Amino acid sequence: MSPLFGSKQVKPFIDPSRGDAVAGTLRQAAASGNWAAVDSALQATPNGSRREFLVDAIALDTSNLSWVDAWVKELPESAAARLMWGACGVQYAWKVRTGAAPQDVSPDKMAGFHDWLVNADEQLQHAASMASEDSAPWIALQWAGVGLEIPIEAAQERWENTSRRNPATELGAMAYLTHIGPRWNGRADLMWAFIQDLLSREPDGSPRWFMIPHGHFEQWVAERMQGGSAVHPSRYFEQSHVQRDIIDAYDRYLGSASKRTSELEPQFRELFAASFYLMNARDRLRKELEQIGPGIQNLPWGFLGSALVAYQSAREAAGLR
Repeated sequence: MSPLFGSKQVKPFIDPSRGDAVAGTLRQAAASGNWAAVDSALQATPNGSRREFLVDAIALDTSNLSWVDAWVKELPESAAARLMWGACGVQYAWKVRTGAAPQDVSPDKMAGFHDWLVNADEQLQHAASMASEDSAPWIALQWAGVGLEIPIEAAQERWENTSRRNPATELGAMAYLTHIGPRWNGRADLMWAFIQDLLSREPDGSPRWFMIPHGHFEQWVAERMQGGSAVHPSRYFEQSHVQRDIIDAYDRYLGSASKRTSELEPQFRELFAASFYLMNARDRLRKELEQIGPGIQNLPWGFLGSALVAYQSAREAAGLR
C-alpha cells in the first residue's frame, strides 16, 4: 500500500490542486464566492511558475463563474479579476464541450464551446495588456487557442509571449506542445521538433523532461483517433524506441540526483507512471505508484478511459490496493 494512503484505505479522487495546500484553500475560497481571498493570494505571488500554477489550479474543472463575475463587476480595472475570469472561462468551455470525440459533440454544445472560448480569450487579452509582465494570462490564452484552433503561427506567438515572461514555464510548454501536436492542430514532427529543441537546453533534473511522456501520450491518442498507424495502438508503448525515450527522460528528471522541485511534480509523476503501466514495466510502475495518491489528475489516466478506474487498474497491476 502506498504510504500516501495512510493506515486506512482511502478512495482515490481527482485533485485539481495537485496536493498543494494553498491551491486547495484557494479553490475552496472560490467555491464559496470569496474572490477577495484569491485576489489577495495572487497579489502576494510574484510573477512566474508559482502564479501560473495557482491560476491553473483554481480554474481547473470550473463549473460556476458567479464568483469571478462578482469580482470583475466589483473591480473592473483589476488584471487579476480579468485573468481569473478568462482562465475559468476556458475551463468552463471545455466542460460545455464535454470530452466526447468531435463527431459526438452536438452542434449546440460545440457552438457554446466556441462562444465561451471567445469570451474568455477577450478577458485574457485584457488581463495581458493590463499586466504586461505576467505570464499567467498567456498560459490560458494558449489553452483557449487550442480549442479555437488558431493557426500555428498565432499559437507560436502566444508561446513566445509566455516563455519571454517566464523562461522556465512548464505549463506553457505543455500547452504549446499540445497545440502543435497531432491530436489537435499540428503534426507529430512539429511536436517532436519543439520538444527536442527545448530539451537540448535543459539540464538533468529539469521538470521539463515531462514533455517526453506527454508527447508520447499525445501521439498515441492521435493515432488511436485517426487510425493508419504502422503499429497497433495497443502496442504503441511497447515499442523499444518509445520505452528508451521515456526511461531516459525519467532518469534525467525524477530519477536524477539533481531533480528540481515543481508544483506540477505530482502530475508529471503520474505521466511517467501511466507510461510504465502501458509499457508493462511493473517494477518501475510500482515504485512511482508508491509515491502517488489518493489524489490524482484526470490526465493521463483519462486517456485510458475513466481516470479513477484506470488508476485503480494500474495499482492492481503493480500489486497495490
